Amino acid sequence: AAIGKGFAIGSAALVSLALFGAFTVRARIGRVDLLDPWVFTGLLFGAMMPYAFAAMTMKSVGKAANDMVKECLLQFPGIMGPEHVAPDYDRCIRISTEASLREM
Repeated sequence: AAIGKGFAIGSAALVSLALFGAFTVRARIGRVDLLDPWVFTGLLFGAMMPYAFAAMTMKSVGKAANDMVKECLLQFPGIMGPEHVAPDYDRCIRISTEASLREM
């Protein structure tokens, strides 16, 4: 897992650098002064954005997964019990769809 996180951090840094380079080309900025407080602040916030959005996405996926696990735990006794109730797939799909619409 640590190697995967390392690759994710490296790719996020590369994407941030690529976006910054694309911005400077598109905005026709010839020189960037990192000692200017506004530029430095913008660079810090820009570097933070991929991590902030990744964290929000992971939190949303965790909430949706938790809802799905709760539903499976509710259905499991009926499925494995003497009644042999069929799984309610529609309920699981509904949970997933509602979570994706709610969280994103």
